Amino acid sequence: MSGYFRTSYAQDLALIDTRFQRAWVIAFVLALIAIPFIASPFHLDLACQVFLACVGSLALMLLTGYAGQVSLGHAGLIAAGAFTVGILYREANAPFWVTLPAAAIVGALLGVIFGLPSLRLRGLYLAVSTLALHFVVIYVGGEYESRRGFSTGIVIDPPQIGSLSITDGRAWYFILLAAAAATLLISLNLLRARTGRAWGAIRAHETIAEALGIGVAAYKLLAFVLSSSITAVAGALFA
Repeated sequence: MSGYFRTSYAQDLALIDTRFQRAWVIAFVLALIAIPFIASPFHLDLACQVFLACVGSLALMLLTGYAGQVSLGHAGLIAAGAFTVGILYREANAPFWVTLPAAAIVGALLGVIFGLPSLRLRGLYLAVSTLALHFVVIYVGGEYESRRGFSTGIVIDPPQIGSLSITDGRAWYFILLAAAAATLLISLNLLRARTGRAWGAIRAHETIAEALGIGVAAYKLLAFVLSSSITAVAGALFA
């Protein structure tokens, strides 16, 4: 019998198993690094949008794909992240690097609100409750904008590192690439840890997971909080 077999726990935990996989990962990373130097401005902007979509998709994957909790309200979380950046910039003149973690905190708080119905609701009923909260976020943000005279939108200055303003498309490409890579690594490590195993058990059968001693309510809320926080960060980067 031929093939690759894991023979130790360390191999089972490894993100990359074989030399062949390592070679493909290295080639893929080098290709991603080369893209901004050969792509047109249009394709560079498209790549940036793809990285933003990756961050949001990975966040939703953690919640729905692995924890088994249905959400139709993640677009509202993206809006919440964007609203947070815009409001803090306009009202407090806060720099982008301050508004970004603030958006993550707002997303986490909304994740608690989004997650509370999951303690009682499942399936379609949970999906409808998250969709309702999505419209609440959009409505509150829209009302704030109109009452504060921001109905035409808020123009946010490019982020700065010291005295250097990040206006170059290539710089944004690498920032968003780093954000997508960090989200991917965080997700993979979560799924290989106790948290990921608990989510898998809840997704497979919630009652059995609870009978096995898994804190179903806590892990559900954790899934909503992490997913919502990451999604809000994607919205902040989009803004």
